[in-house]
Amino acid sequence: MTAKIDALHQLLENFPISAWVLTESGEITYMNREMHSLFGEHEGKSSSIIYDSGRDVQDAVVKQTDGVFTNIMLADMPFRTIGVWVDLGEDGRFRVEYFEDVAEKKLLRDSMRETLQKVRRETQIAKTIQNRIIPKDNIYDETIEVHAFYQPADDLGGDFFDIVNISEDEYLIYIADVSGHGIQAALLTVYLHERVRANIEAAKDGPARLLGKIAGDFNSLEVDATLYATMVLCKYDKRRHEMLIANAGHGCYPLILRGNGRTETVPIQGLPVCAIADENSYEDEIIGMQPGDRLILYTDGIVEEFDMSKGGTFGQEGVRAVAEKYKDCDGRYVAYEIADEAAKYVLLNAKDDRTIVVADILA
Repeated sequence: MTAKIDALHQLLENFPISAWVLTESGEITYMNREMHSLFGEHEGKSSSIIYDSGRDVQDAVVKQTDGVFTNIMLADMPFRTIGVWVDLGEDGRFRVEYFEDVAEKKLLRDSMRETLQKVRRETQIAKTIQNRIIPKDNIYDETIEVHAFYQPADDLGGDFFDIVNISEDEYLIYIADVSGHGIQAALLTVYLHERVRANIEAAKDGPARLLGKIAGDFNSLEVDATLYATMVLCKYDKRRHEMLIANAGHGCYPLILRGNGRTETVPIQGLPVCAIADENSYEDEIIGMQPGDRLILYTDGIVEEFDMSKGGTFGQEGVRAVAEKYKDCDGRYVAYEIADEAAKYVLLNAKDDRTIVVADILA
């Protein structure tokens, strides 16, 4: 065996599909391991020993730019074949033929299609469940009016928010952002939403106490240490005219727009809900709130998109500017104006979920 022929055989031996080498007279000089596994060893014999076992199932071959493909049946198995001539000089001319198992390819394609359809069904179910935990715009007991803008970056998002009536005089409003996207993030949003409501009695002692309970429940899951959630919890007491605010690593500080037009942020900090957080990781900030005041909560998808043409991000100052400009408009209008202005900083499709909650104190 010459070096050229040996090199040709070595090349074909590592091919992932069946192949053989024929002389000009049709004698089989080599079969790779894939070909052996299908038809056995037939080196030195005529290729007709294989071809006579099959029949041509396509009268007209399909011509491609890189060769001529033919669909054939061999030993009751469908194949897609292509043959090319290789001139090895003084060693002669040889025909290399490749045999692609169409049945195996179809099974793989069908399996992939079935898996994709299953993922799509599961994603749609998860999306339906996730959408049901997002509260609708509403007025709650003539005490708080809530409007929101919610836009996940993918079919499933990591942002969520809620408002819960704790007692006759107390309401919990919060916003949260779970790390990542997709089904994993969606499952965590549903889980944390349920944990907030399951531990709602703890909120009577303040949102910091509730965050401690949530952190404990989260850690009991023993999930990957890279998973976490940021949250801002706000408890409004209409009898005391107070808002207690606790922050779990949420870098978008709450914005308060007073009835007189003055704005202020609440830069309270704390650990995200994660593997190292516990009930001692949070504290409450007490803010006086009066009818006519407005609370604005939002996630980092609003403030962090960077536009090089504008030389920066929309930022928390962008949120403040829009809130002040439209201070006399209803909460829904303000939420959508903030989202529209922030969108101008997104060069392509949004890379992160975008959520804004506007809560007006009525009584």
